[in-house]
Amino acid sequence: MVLTQAAPFLKLGAATGGAALLAFVTQTVLARQLGPDDYGRFSAGLSLVTIMAPLACFGIGSFWLSVFGKEGWQAERWLGASLRYVRASALAVLALLAAWALAGPHDQATTVVILALMVFVLAQILMELVGVLYQLEEDYTAFALWQVLPHVFRLGLLGGLLALLPATAGLAAALLAFGLGSLAIVLLGALRLRARLGGRLALKGHGPRPSASCASGMAPASLGDVLGASLPFGLVGFAYLLYTQLNVVLVKYLGSDAGAAYYNIAFMVMNAFLLVPNMAFEKVLVPRIHRWYHQDRAQLVTVLKGATLLVLILSAAGIVLLTLAGDLVGRFFFGAEGQPLAAALMILMWSLPLRSLSLCFGSVLFVGAFIRLRLWFVLAAIAVDVALAVALIPGQGAVGAAIAMVAAESVMCILFFLGMLRALRHGERAT
Repeated sequence: MVLTQAAPFLKLGAATGGAALLAFVTQTVLARQLGPDDYGRFSAGLSLVTIMAPLACFGIGSFWLSVFGKEGWQAERWLGASLRYVRASALAVLALLAAWALAGPHDQATTVVILALMVFVLAQILMELVGVLYQLEEDYTAFALWQVLPHVFRLGLLGGLLALLPATAGLAAALLAFGLGSLAIVLLGALRLRARLGGRLALKGHGPRPSASCASGMAPASLGDVLGASLPFGLVGFAYLLYTQLNVVLVKYLGSDAGAAYYNIAFMVMNAFLLVPNMAFEKVLVPRIHRWYHQDRAQLVTVLKGATLLVLILSAAGIVLLTLAGDLVGRFFFGAEGQPLAAALMILMWSLPLRSLSLCFGSVLFVGAFIRLRLWFVLAAIAVDVALAVALIPGQGAVGAAIAMVAAESVMCILFFLGMLRALRHGERAT
C-alpha cells in the first residue's frame, strides 16, 4: 500500500532528478564551450523565449486540470475550443518574438539567437498539453518519460554537433541542438495529443467514461468561453514565469552578457535544490489538490502540514551545502572568472526556503476563484523584484539581481501563506 502511494513520487522523482542532471550537464557544456559573453547571450535569449511561451498556451493546461477536477468527464466539452485558442495565440506569440528579434535594442548575434529559438515556443506548448493529459490520467510513467525526453534530445544533439563542428561554432551548435530537439518534441507531442483527444483519454478519479445516453447535455464550450475561463490561469502562469525568468533578461540589458551568465547559472544551481517541492506541487499533487479541496479538505490540510516540514528540512540542507560549495561552483563553470557567480549564489540560496514554502502554500491558490488572488500576489512580487533589480543591477550586476529576487520571494511567501489560510478557512466564498 505504501509503495503504491509512493510510486508516483518515485517515478517522477527519478525523472525529475534525471532531467535536472541532464539540464545541468547541458548548461555546464554550454557555459564551458561558449564562455561568459556568448553563454549570457544564449541564456538571455532562451529566457526571453521561455517567458513568451506561456502566452501561446495561456493557461490552458492549468485550466484543464482545474475544470476536469471539478466537472470530470463533462470537461471534455472544453477541449475543441481550447485547441483553436492555442493555435491562434501561438501565431501571435511567434509574430511578437520575430518583431522583437529584428527591432530590439541588441546586437545581430542576439537577433539570430532569438529567431533560432522560436521553435522552442511550439515545443513548450506540446510539453504542457501532453503533460497535463498524462496528469489527468495519473499515468506517471509516461509523464515522467515525457519530462525527460527534451533534455535527452538537447544534450545528445549538442554533444554530437560540438564533436562535428569547429570549436569556434559553439553558439551555432547550441542553437541547432535546441532547435532540432524542440522540433522533435513538436512532432512527437502532436501525435500523442491527437491520440489522447481522439477518444483515448483515460481520466482518473471520476469513474468510467459515461455512455452517450448518460452523458450530460451541456453544450460544447465556445472560443469565448475558453478565453474567459482560462484567462486567469494564463495571467498567473505568465506572471509567475516572468517572475522567475525576468532577472536574466534584466541583467543582460541593464548589466552585461557575462552578468546574465553568472545569474543564470546561480539560479540554475538553486533550482536543483527545488526538485522535490517542484515535483510535488506542480506535477504529482496538482490534480489531487483540486479534488481534495472540493471533496476532502481535511486530507488536504494534513498533506500541506507534512509538506511544510519536509521542504523546510530540505531547504536547510541545501543552504548548508551551497555555503560550503559556492566558490567551487564558480570556479567549476568559469574558472578564475567565476567569483561573481559564487557571490550571486551566496545570496540567492536564501530564497530556497521561501520558494519551497511558496510552492506549498500557493498550490491551494490554483483552485477555483482563488486563481485571481494568486495573480495579484505574483504581480506584487514582480513589482518588488523589478523595482529593486532596476536600482541594483547597474551597479552590482548578478549580485543585485539576486538581492532583488530574495526580497521578492519573501513578499510572495508571506502573501501565499495568507491566501492559503483564507482559502482553507472560508472556501471560495472568501473570494
